[in-house]
Amino acid sequence: MPMFVSQLKRWSSVGALALAFVTVSACHADPDDAAGQAKELTDPVRREYAVGNLTRLYSKALMDNKSDRAAPAVKAFDDATYEQLVKTYIEAPEDTQNGERIVLLLQEMRDPRTLPALLKALEWRTEVNEEHAITAARTLAVLQLPPADKSKAAQALAKALDRVSGKRPVDNRMRIEFLRALGDLNDPSAAEVLTRVALRQSEEQNFLINNLATEQLGKLADPSTVPALIEALYLFDPSDPRNRLTQAVPAALVRIGKPALAPLVNVLEGKDSKALANSKAWIEAIRQRAPQMAEAMNPVAEMKKEASFSLGTLGFSEAIPPLIVAAGDADKGVQLGAAVALASINRTEAETPKIREVLLNTYKSQEKIQRMQVLRAIQHMYDPGLQPFLLATAKAPEEELPDIRVIALNAYAMLANKAEAGQAKALIAADKTPFKGTFESQNNGLLASAVECDEALPCWVKKLDDKDENVARKAAYMLARLGRNNPTAIAALTSKIDHPKELVRGDVLSALDYAATKGSPEAVDKIEKLRKAEEGRASWNHIKERAIATQAKLVARAKT
Repeated sequence: MPMFVSQLKRWSSVGALALAFVTVSACHADPDDAAGQAKELTDPVRREYAVGNLTRLYSKALMDNKSDRAAPAVKAFDDATYEQLVKTYIEAPEDTQNGERIVLLLQEMRDPRTLPALLKALEWRTEVNEEHAITAARTLAVLQLPPADKSKAAQALAKALDRVSGKRPVDNRMRIEFLRALGDLNDPSAAEVLTRVALRQSEEQNFLINNLATEQLGKLADPSTVPALIEALYLFDPSDPRNRLTQAVPAALVRIGKPALAPLVNVLEGKDSKALANSKAWIEAIRQRAPQMAEAMNPVAEMKKEASFSLGTLGFSEAIPPLIVAAGDADKGVQLGAAVALASINRTEAETPKIREVLLNTYKSQEKIQRMQVLRAIQHMYDPGLQPFLLATAKAPEEELPDIRVIALNAYAMLANKAEAGQAKALIAADKTPFKGTFESQNNGLLASAVECDEALPCWVKKLDDKDENVARKAAYMLARLGRNNPTAIAALTSKIDHPKELVRGDVLSALDYAATKGSPEAVDKIEKLRKAEEGRASWNHIKERAIATQAKLVARAKT
């Protein structure tokens, strides 16, 4: 009997355990129940399993709905889970591993209601949760937030960015993502911290970060940042003074537009003492590494050259008089910079003769190597009045630097109509130099298309699709020469902004800059689509400055 009782007791205990197991198992949510799994996030033991299930369920919902985050099934998942995901992330900061998984899921969800968790993730701790902050910044960059929340996010990002002071790889990754997110949020409250980062000269901060911060200032397009950007124009990398912001700053200023004009003219006219001091500091930094190079540099001239380039990038006709004055400067470098800038100005036909005269005088005053730059500037004037000069230059015997003839003839051929093509063909036929083969290979296709199309705009529109890259490029030049303010020409050029060939893209953008004097919303939109599709790729980076400048100028012209 005692043995029976003992066995009975043992069976009873086993039954109780089994019952308890069944009871506990019954309390767990179904793995495919999003709302139930969200509730299990409160249990530290079950949290990892729950986050894994939620990630799987969201991925499936997104896949089933072809990545449409607005689909009812995807929205239903968001509605059932976001609150508990946010609550768990905020209330369990010690669980960094699951916290990282939650932030990654929030990045996929892109739900503005998860903002509190993303802001919490920006309160990063060294060697603890930097990855959380990086993911949160990437998420904030793509969230559709109302203005008040956008400002809140920008302020949190600014605070997170201000705390980054080291030079670990993760520090630079945080800087990059925080800066990009601030630019994408495009909130005025970001201007102060972006300015600090752009102007910071420190061995702890890679100079590429200065460049990126300057680009984000351009996205803000805040007139109050013009003084800081002009200061940045003369900034340099303390570890290598050759690295400067002379591309990023003009690109940022052109987005700001007219408010940048007068301050840059002041610099060009030598009225900005801070710019001059910064120019001197740069030359002194050069002197520490290359004394002979520094001896040949003049701080006033260097200051004026950068101002000229920026004014040319802005393209406002009000800059023509001061640039003409600068083209008469005693310093040949200043002369050259001002002349090249004048070729980029959005001029009227009445202003063309004076600019033409400046370019021709500058060509005469320059050494041979600098004359190449003048020829390229002349090429982008799209001015038939300069064709005789280009042809004469192509004919002139040149033993020491025959490239001058090559560049001049190619520029002439790019802009030639049928009659001008005949003169170029005669020049090539009569040439007895070793460069005859180069003349033929570079220009025969261009001249043949000139004979075919002459000055017929529809013909040149079709030539934009030519399989010969050089003929497509010539078509862009001819549409600029013949189709200024012509809707058909502007529409044709706009359609080729995303041309697969990089050189054609560049020529199309330059032609649009010249032809669309009243702006073009369609071209602005096309450039933006190209940026979003290709940003970060070499195909975008190689035309980035020109594309951004053209886009900004077209926007500004549409407003006037």
